[in-house]
Amino acid sequence: MNMQQSCMFIFGDFFNFAFVLKAMKQVTQPEWLDLGYGSEADVAENLAEMWRINRSLGGLGALTRHLYPRLLPCKKNDSPAPDAGAGVSRFPSQNLITIADLGTGSADIPVALACWARTHHRELRIFGVDWAARNLAVASRRVNRTSEVGLLRADAGRLPFTAGSVDFIISSLFLHHLSPQGVVEILQSAFAAARRGIVMSDLVRGWLPLYAFKFVQPVFARNFLTRQDGARSIRRAYTPAELRQLARAAGLPNAKVQAHWPWRMTLVADKLPMERNPENSR
Repeated sequence: MNMQQSCMFIFGDFFNFAFVLKAMKQVTQPEWLDLGYGSEADVAENLAEMWRINRSLGGLGALTRHLYPRLLPCKKNDSPAPDAGAGVSRFPSQNLITIADLGTGSADIPVALACWARTHHRELRIFGVDWAARNLAVASRRVNRTSEVGLLRADAGRLPFTAGSVDFIISSLFLHHLSPQGVVEILQSAFAAARRGIVMSDLVRGWLPLYAFKFVQPVFARNFLTRQDGARSIRRAYTPAELRQLARAAGLPNAKVQAHWPWRMTLVADKLPMERNPENSR
């Protein structure tokens, strides 16, 4: 075997594999959680594992990396943080920032945002929106002592918000549940309801993220719903190029899609220019 043949033998499979990475076909089969599989205990375990994956493997960061810089310039609240049982009415309305989290699941992201806001003296009111009663049952226990978070059972396709009534609409691991037309409709309705803009993060489709997910399953995905739906989520997901195209189809002005390691992407569409954070100028 000469040098050229040796190189072809060594690198041939690599280049074939690299081609396959670009060609994963998107599937449309729904996830088991969406079909109602599993007991209440299974659902709670699945949502807990998904939050652990989202928090540990870049999902939360892919969202907050874009959201927090948009919250920091907002006016600070220098009064003490409210007690867990205090009502939202204690917040001065002129300082209040409202956020709706679509497909909130166990509402761990709203709770994380509320904790961040207390630390940074920002006043948030976060609505966790989900259609699945099973998810909201888990979420209600999660937000029990977080007064900044409220839960709404609503179809994301028919958002219960009037135009410009919420500052930001966000989502994480939600868009891949929708068909392309469904994504376009959600982007349009969310952008219409948001006063300042939308920030939506999701998985990126590909063979490499699928193999990586299978590799970490013994640690992060022990529940059968997590194993099944995690793999199917990756196969259902969009690519950054596809999400950009859907944002254009939705008519979002200046929408940007940024890829994040590992295999996440975030769509951002601002209605108002980002304000400068005065703390950064000191």
